[in-house]
Amino acid sequence: MNRILQEKGGRVLAFGAHPDDIEVGAGGLLARLAAQGAEVTMAVVSIPSNAEMRRAEAHASADVIDADLFVLYDEKACRVEDIAMHELVRRFDNIIGDVRPDLVITHSSNDLHWDHGLVNRATVSALRRTPCDLLAYLSSPEMNAQSRSLGNCFADITGYVDTKLAAIGCHKSQLHHLDLESSRDLARAMGRISGYEYAECFEVLRVRI
Repeated sequence: MNRILQEKGGRVLAFGAHPDDIEVGAGGLLARLAAQGAEVTMAVVSIPSNAEMRRAEAHASADVIDADLFVLYDEKACRVEDIAMHELVRRFDNIIGDVRPDLVITHSSNDLHWDHGLVNRATVSALRRTPCDLLAYLSSPEMNAQSRSLGNCFADITGYVDTKLAAIGCHKSQLHHLDLESSRDLARAMGRISGYEYAECFEVLRVRI
């Protein structure tokens, strides 16, 4: 990841099961990478309900981060578990081939949300022949408190925590269960144990030396 942070023009691809997942788990790092010149793409798998509203919120959030947004299954409302795994991997293969990422960020297999785990499996399978770095994040509120024990990589987001919160705040229809101050508190806690003011925590699934 350090190489990506240093190389202006790197390509970053982040997968999320639903709108808002990516911002909660990795919004600060993506905002930092975009500001440093990386081409950031956010790939949301599906919108399970209120499609028109949530699609607009997702686009507004991606604009805050300065990322391109793709909704892989935008033709109808669905859940990730409604999609056959081979079809999900095929779609992931296509977008990976289009983006040609240097760094991929996806859900952790340790996440309690079933759809998030499916996205992790599809990402790992789709990257079987792609040389890139791979990080995983937690985005379920009930799992975020365990980030310290599950994560083994910290990203300094000190200058970007407000951008992260602004991106999350674009998902107005979901703010009843997205606590912005809790996200700030978690970033502050991750920073405290990693030596930064604010940080995000990731699992390193693959890194090229």
